Amino acid sequence: MVAATLLATISRPVPVITTATTVNQAIELFQHDTALQALPVMDQQHLAGIINRRELFFRHLAKPFARELFGRKPIATLLEGPPLVLAGELEITDALNRLLLNDPQLENDCFGVSLADGSVAIATVADLMMAISRSQAALLATLESMSSRIRSEVEMARQVQVALLPVTPLRHAGVSVAAGLVNSTEISGDFYDVFPLDEHRLGLLVADVTGHGVQAGLVTTAAKAGLQTLLDNGVRTPALLLRGINRALMATAGGSLLMTALVAVLDRVTGTAVISSAGHPFPYRRQGDSGQWQLVALKPGFPLGFVDDADYDETTIGFMPNDHLLLYSDGIQEAEDEQGVLFGEQQLLATLQQAAGTPEQVRDTLLAAARSFRGNDHFDDDVTLVVAQQEE
Repeated sequence: MVAATLLATISRPVPVITTATTVNQAIELFQHDTALQALPVMDQQHLAGIINRRELFFRHLAKPFARELFGRKPIATLLEGPPLVLAGELEITDALNRLLLNDPQLENDCFGVSLADGSVAIATVADLMMAISRSQAALLATLESMSSRIRSEVEMARQVQVALLPVTPLRHAGVSVAAGLVNSTEISGDFYDVFPLDEHRLGLLVADVTGHGVQAGLVTTAAKAGLQTLLDNGVRTPALLLRGINRALMATAGGSLLMTALVAVLDRVTGTAVISSAGHPFPYRRQGDSGQWQLVALKPGFPLGFVDDADYDETTIGFMPNDHLLLYSDGIQEAEDEQGVLFGEQQLLATLQQAAGTPEQVRDTLLAAARSFRGNDHFDDDVTLVVAQQEE
């Protein structure tokens, strides 16, 4: 942090004269020290005024015979009005504000500065402006350094977050999976996972934290850690996994951020998908025999991080050979075109009906359609897609 510059540090100690000092004596002091800009004039223990070099020579003594007229008179004769004196403990930016209040046109090139020991020094307007310029330059340099460090730390956080995501496409228990996450900012508030449960079961998770940035990224990291702990302790059902992650988020975020999530467990032996939702958009399923995608209606539970003791219902659907299942975040539906029209659920379903082939092809078709709809590659919200297919 840049230390504050006080007015006292740019002021200059100067000789002090009294009201009885003659004009000629003041002239001699100015002539002896060409850098001297002004002289405080004391009346016993009180500051009676400040005599300025420019005012003295270019206004009072500029006329013919002025020195002969005023030379032997006391300097008090030339004092006009109360002097401008600012406290030395003022920061230079505050000092400039006070100066402009008293002298908006900056007609005076210097002013008095009262120091802690009771003496009066002189500061020039030029020195004040130079000090402010240096202070601002130092502040900009500090901000640039902080910005560079923050960018570096954010990039490190992004890399850690990416490393937490499973690499797809992958295959387990006869299920092929392809996933994709497109960040709207450096740190994503979306999160997905693919986790084998045993030889014939595979779990899928998609989650979406309210908001973006580092705090949202920390919540997704806590969710990942909570999920792994639950799996290590033998938790296998979608409802219990959501319940456990909810408790982890309540302990981490304290209710400050919410996360919607959906967990599906695909079972090759039973030919089913057991799905549980925590306030997340419903998934879509394509049945291989019909070739049509349909929305899977679920019982939505509370978002994660909302209440401590939330319970979650489970819905079981068929997941037979050549069936597809799509889990996603609402970033794709909320993508807007140049007129502010949403991509929406109908456009999503229409695109799905035209999508065919492998999970990678379905994923890529959806992303390409959303980008074409927007007219660019950037999304205002994170977009996550997880597509699973039961092999024949």
